[in-house]
Amino acid sequence: MQGKGIQLAIASNKYQSATETLAEHYFKNFSFTAVLGQREGVPIKPDPSIVYDIMKKAGVGKEEVLYVGDSGVDMQTARNAGITAIGVTWGFRPSKELEQNGATYIVDSPGEILGLVE
Repeated sequence: MQGKGIQLAIASNKYQSATETLAEHYFKNFSFTAVLGQREGVPIKPDPSIVYDIMKKAGVGKEEVLYVGDSGVDMQTARNAGITAIGVTWGFRPSKELEQNGATYIVDSPGEILGLVE
């Protein structure tokens, strides 16, 4: 996706320092527009505040955002922010939970996500 000029960001309910540490460890070859975790004074997901902060930093509108997540909370966050939710089946929760919480799409592999942005 980066090769296609698509901005990437991380929105997590983990503490900010833990989110940054995990991103650096697992995604060191990626460039993120924003890496945001739980911060003082900012409500946690499913409140959409973290998404709005990322959108502002990225300079994008709701129609340009795909929120990829692996839990019902992620799908609720996307719905609360008014953006498209993509649930992934290789993550934290079963696909049924993703469906029940408003996933617009459910994908079984990362390649399927790329197909949704083209």
